[in-house]
Amino acid sequence: MTVEPPDLELIVNSMREGNIVGANVTVPYKTAVIPFLDDLAPSAKKIGAVNTIQIVKEQANSKLIGHNTDIEGIKSSISTQDVRVVSSTNSVIGTGGASLAVIFGLQSLGAKRIHLFGRDIVKVKAIIEHGWDIEIIPHDLTSISTSQLINLLTQSSTVVQATSVGMTGGPAPDQSPIQPTILESALKKSNLKQLLFDLVYSPQNTVFLNVATNTDTAAINGLDMLIRQGAAAFEIWTARVAPVELMRASLKEAGI
Repeated sequence: MTVEPPDLELIVNSMREGNIVGANVTVPYKTAVIPFLDDLAPSAKKIGAVNTIQIVKEQANSKLIGHNTDIEGIKSSISTQDVRVVSSTNSVIGTGGASLAVIFGLQSLGAKRIHLFGRDIVKVKAIIEHGWDIEIIPHDLTSISTSQLINLLTQSSTVVQATSVGMTGGPAPDQSPIQPTILESALKKSNLKQLLFDLVYSPQNTVFLNVATNTDTAAINGLDMLIRQGAAAFEIWTARVAPVELMRASLKEAGI
């Protein structure tokens, strides 16, 4: 369902009626939806972003609880890759709810440091103020020098693209938040075993990920994360084990 900003509160409150057990929330409402919920699970409360709403029926009332299953999807996706995360330095691009989940996921996996990049330095610094158990260094993509950007990306075990740039139907479907030539230079310069992770899942090969082909770098898109976060949401709603492989097959059949 497509929701216009003025209708968000009305739509969320309408979930209290009928037999709905839950809903997913995507950009740009992962933080905006919070004021209309009754409670937050610890994960969502920690990062201030919700992607899953659980509807709990309590006699005549319904309680809306916000969760963030993106975190489990991110952790699972990175954990399956041959990249060292413990005590590592990483780079995250983006300042939305997805980037918050990425930071929490990397922190949970034992990362030491994150270089956080965004085009609005105020938003970048606001994320840091959430209070983390990991060092986060803010960077303004609009003013950082090419040499500094290359140097920071070279140091990163994992480079995560957590914006909607490159997504089919999005505002910039054929672009990358970092110029491919800059990213390619950094990857070729690095001595680390690196991972490129684009949370975009459609198309599966984005401009950002295509750089990996020329640099022999491991690369994954957001498809597995999409499946894993959806499975976690299913289990919250139904208290049943999610049919992960069936979900994967269904996405493939749908051409995603």
